[in-house]
Amino acid sequence: MREFIFTIDYDPGVDPLMDVFMDHPETHSRTIACNVAEDGMWRLERIAGSETALQELDEVFDDPVQCTECIGFHDCDTEWYYEVIAEAEGQRTVYSYRSEAGDCHSVPRLAIEHVGHGVLCETERRGSRCEWRLLLCNDRGVDDLFSELEDELRPGLTIEFRQLGDPSYWTDEAVTLAELPPEQQAAVEAAVDHGYYRTPRAVSLSDLADRLDVSRSTLQYRLQRAEAWIVRSFVTRSMGPVEAEESVAEGSRLRVADD
Repeated sequence: MREFIFTIDYDPGVDPLMDVFMDHPETHSRTIACNVAEDGMWRLERIAGSETALQELDEVFDDPVQCTECIGFHDCDTEWYYEVIAEAEGQRTVYSYRSEAGDCHSVPRLAIEHVGHGVLCETERRGSRCEWRLLLCNDRGVDDLFSELEDELRPGLTIEFRQLGDPSYWTDEAVTLAELPPEQQAAVEAAVDHGYYRTPRAVSLSDLADRLDVSRSTLQYRLQRAEAWIVRSFVTRSMGPVEAEESVAEGSRLRVADD
């Protein structure tokens, strides 16, 4: 397997979708799941931002003026379906389907044409940049794919090659609480179950320690270690490993409140 990562930067006014992310820099989206075939693409995406930004994104998705995965000049008259399947304050999970019809040259379709089937895609949008991550069976055809992506670019878009190599993002980022040591996993799960992370807290650290039959200092240590791992894993997805390590190192001076 091979991993191919590249970014596309957008000037203001050239893409209605990316304009929303530029107008609201705090807004961020990430693909949760994506299925790509020659005749269409199905995607599950999580978007976070202000309610104003989310409403503006709804307007773009409800009546798209262009394919959100296309970067060129080709006409793209496709079937499009979009639905919010879960939402909370400041975030939502959306399902979308877009058919590949006519002369629609989306990034996923070009990937299939040049490297074959079995492509997994993930995107992350923030500000003026959309980062594409492709997991491929091999790297045959990648040079041709990148060349065509460069040729497809309409004015106002800039593409940058980031990485081609053995999979790292897809393995390093596929983390779950199950990877924590059992005692840390149990501490986090109990803290969530009993409302320790609610505002205001439903249980104090001392009471939670009594429920788990451990000392208060032991529970505090386990939660601190687990929280550091969770934050590092989360930040690495958004910032990359170097910046993430620096952020966690700086944040390591923080301590859990007494109660």
